[in-house]
Amino acid sequence: MMAAAAPQDSTTPKDAVVHRGDPSPTAAAEQATSRHDEFYFTDEMTVFQIENRLFRVHRHFLAENSLIFNSMFSLPRVSKVGSIVEGASDANPIFLSDVTVLEFETLLRFFYKSIYDGFSLPQASWIALLSISHRYEFLNVYERAIREIYGPFEPQTRRASKEEEKEKEDEKEKEKELQVLISVAEKYDVPLRTCRPPLTEGEVLSFSALTVSRLAHAREEFREAKSQSYGLMGSSQAKEIVYRIWQVSNDG
Repeated sequence: MMAAAAPQDSTTPKDAVVHRGDPSPTAAAEQATSRHDEFYFTDEMTVFQIENRLFRVHRHFLAENSLIFNSMFSLPRVSKVGSIVEGASDANPIFLSDVTVLEFETLLRFFYKSIYDGFSLPQASWIALLSISHRYEFLNVYERAIREIYGPFEPQTRRASKEEEKEKEDEKEKEKELQVLISVAEKYDVPLRTCRPPLTEGEVLSFSALTVSRLAHAREEFREAKSQSYGLMGSSQAKEIVYRIWQVSNDG
């Protein structure tokens, strides 16, 4: 007599495949989850006012690439009207008085679009990027702007082979650059103690990358010293800064 076949469970398809090692939905839900160390962003959207324009952007790129912005975001920023946090809305933006619209929009454009092929900026925008990246210490951005304006620096191996010659040339160049700087100031009757607007595109292109870097360094050092001395900075202190950065002796 033939044995009767076992009845088939009507709820299980005939050719269903059961993977014994797969966790059930309940077990999977009970597994502990954790936040990714690098790619779990908690940054907020922040509103900035630059001149008469409002920008609403992520904090991540600014805080990640600048110690100044990182410190800014780590401090509580309560507006004068009460407990409303600065940067939380259009009515209470973070106001950056020393930044231009061109500088800020170029910085954001660099962060959001430079990964794409064919990314480029006009020369004036690279100069604006150089300015804001220096003031707010975006070091990688600053180096990129320098390369885009002046081209790549000479390889280290070639510089080493010319080291002795360059030492002599550098000494002459320091004196020459300093004299050019002072001559320009005298020609336009600009005292060293006065902090004028940033260099124009034409002025930047007329100097070497080293000179532009020194000018930016001197300008920021003077502004910092002036703020610490309550604005009581004279021409003698300004000259000391210039001579020190250009590494030449001040004979009076």
